[in-house]
Amino acid sequence: MAGMDTVSKFPTQYAVHWINPFPLGQLLLIETNGREKQKIIELITQWVLRDSFFVIIAGDWFVDHDDLRYSVFRYSNEFDEILDRLRLVRARTCFQLLDVLMEADQENKPVLILDPLRHFYNADVELPVRDRLFEQCCEFIKRLSLSNPVAALVPKVDVEEHKRFFPLLAALADEIIPVEEPSEREASQSLLF
Repeated sequence: MAGMDTVSKFPTQYAVHWINPFPLGQLLLIETNGREKQKIIELITQWVLRDSFFVIIAGDWFVDHDDLRYSVFRYSNEFDEILDRLRLVRARTCFQLLDVLMEADQENKPVLILDPLRHFYNADVELPVRDRLFEQCCEFIKRLSLSNPVAALVPKVDVEEHKRFFPLLAALADEIIPVEEPSEREASQSLLF
């Protein structure tokens, strides 16, 4: 397909953001449809091949270690040494997300945040508490982006809380890449399976 990067399978104009950490002082917000697992594996692979970085997992899914090793192995036989550059932390609550962001601030590395809004959808935590924590998390995310590239991948979900929190995070971003809507053919094919 014309305009496609064969490694990342993203249109060339978007591939640079997924593959190369972008300039300091930049917060990139990428809205996803939740089916980009191979693209995320390639993103992590390309970033870790270049240098160390910090990955914050706030959602339920993360790359299988063997898949990531295989992906790095396609480029280098030193996959264990290269994967040692990856600092991986999981936040299981909105409270932990704030703690992890503060920890990342001390690391002084590029940061990739997967599904940063997930825990703010939790109705078990009172809304004023979620609002306060979200504001603090946003402050740290923006602060991180002043010294290192920061990319946040946010799955687009149809819940009221997403409509509440996503615009606030988007207001901080220097660039937003909207979700890629499936083509009519992909949509009709998915209905078959």
